Amino acid sequence: MKSTRFISVLLVLMLLLSGCTKGKQKNITPQNQIKTVTLQMRQMDSFNPLFVTHSSVRDAFSLCYEPLFDINNKIEAEGVLARNIEVSDDCLSAIVTLKDSVLWHDGVKFTSADVVHTINLIQENPSSEYSQCVKYIDSAVAIDPLSLKLSLSRPYGQIAYSLTFPIVAAHNSELDTKVLGTGAYKFVKYTPATTLSLASYDKWHGGDAIYTNVEINIIRDNIAATTAFNEGIINAVTDKVYDTQNSTPMKTTRITSYPSMQYEYMAVNHKDSIFSSQTVRSAVSSAIDRTNIVQNCYMGNAMEANAPIHPAAQDLAESSILSQYNLSGSSEMLFLEGYTIDERTQLLTDKNKKKLSFTLLVNEDNPERVKTAQLLTQQLFAAGIEVKVKELAFEDYISKIESGNYEAYLGGIVLNNPYDYEILLAKEGELNSYSGNSDYMELALSALCMSPTVDSLSDAAFNFEEVFLREQPVCGLAFRTNTLMTSQNVLGKLMPTVNAPYRNLWRWS
Repeated sequence: MKSTRFISVLLVLMLLLSGCTKGKQKNITPQNQIKTVTLQMRQMDSFNPLFVTHSSVRDAFSLCYEPLFDINNKIEAEGVLARNIEVSDDCLSAIVTLKDSVLWHDGVKFTSADVVHTINLIQENPSSEYSQCVKYIDSAVAIDPLSLKLSLSRPYGQIAYSLTFPIVAAHNSELDTKVLGTGAYKFVKYTPATTLSLASYDKWHGGDAIYTNVEINIIRDNIAATTAFNEGIINAVTDKVYDTQNSTPMKTTRITSYPSMQYEYMAVNHKDSIFSSQTVRSAVSSAIDRTNIVQNCYMGNAMEANAPIHPAAQDLAESSILSQYNLSGSSEMLFLEGYTIDERTQLLTDKNKKKLSFTLLVNEDNPERVKTAQLLTQQLFAAGIEVKVKELAFEDYISKIESGNYEAYLGGIVLNNPYDYEILLAKEGELNSYSGNSDYMELALSALCMSPTVDSLSDAAFNFEEVFLREQPVCGLAFRTNTLMTSQNVLGKLMPTVNAPYRNLWRWS
């Protein structure tokens, strides 16, 4: 009996001790945890961040290199290396003041000379991904170590939104082979075609990183990156490299959406077509159910938008004029324009009994836009409009657009600056092959460029939307959203930004 009681007591003690041990394991101090996060990127030809072409490399390098400003999820320009910016009243110059606590990873102090050097490098190399960011900068001159003056070739009040390119060190003469940044993570080791190893920089101006090491696996393509994430080899990936067409993230995957600057639209040719009528353009726009398109064509990974003011810009709410789905309103506009319904075909016809019809071009390699074209066919038929979809190979699609040989096409643009629409909407805009020509639009675009303050931008944006929605030069559809996918063991507040999904990786836990 005594022996049995002794064994029972011993078992209880062992269980209690075991429970205490497990409790201690759950409360391991952060200093004793493994603090490595694993990412992926493509093979790169150079370490020069100004000439990176693949998004995965750009995202990885954003851990090492920082811009003057970043665009946050409210579509505001936030200082990263810059403390503030003051734009002149005529919007032809700007003074940028830098943070004074920034060091390069080799301990050298960051100064305005580095910014001037970077701008000059980009301007000297038009093939840089960031050439559009500096296109209106005539000169950049250092005033003192912590400030510089930008002289602009034209009024450009929203220049801060273009200063989002990575800044490189003026003293780094080995830019192609040596990673030297100011970011939360510094270069440790590179194994060609295998890994890039980073470690937290203990003198970083932003604070102390929770993850002290970042291992970046170099992966050959999207399929391999998808497999690596699904098998837990890497901890995070974006939808730009995850093969969403052929794979679905696991239920335990944490998915974080964040805005992109990719604006999706239907361009309609104003020359020698039904779209020469402003009323027809507005009626077609009103007959488009953008909510339906976002849910069924983009699987919710978009934000509906007619005018190209980003929906996430909360202080610049979209005007209600002609911006919402209104099928009855569309029909009323077309009836007032002289169209009548053909009872046999259920299509609208003009006084010459010609059907209200157009051909819509779409790139056959873009599945979301192909689905959008098919859905638009149904939506516009409900308004009495016939849409004939023509799917083309990319080369033929581009050729027809550039020549202006189309009635309508589905396209998209990644806006370099969230308040600069001239490339698409100005009379001389590079993408204005649709013959848009409006003095009111020119004035509205100019007013945006002449708005250096938040208040003036708000007024100019409201006026721009009024003009856009009244004239409907193109039919806006949506802004795409991006997605950051992380494994279940990645915790903490994830805050990807428009230009950098891993911007706050140093705070992940």
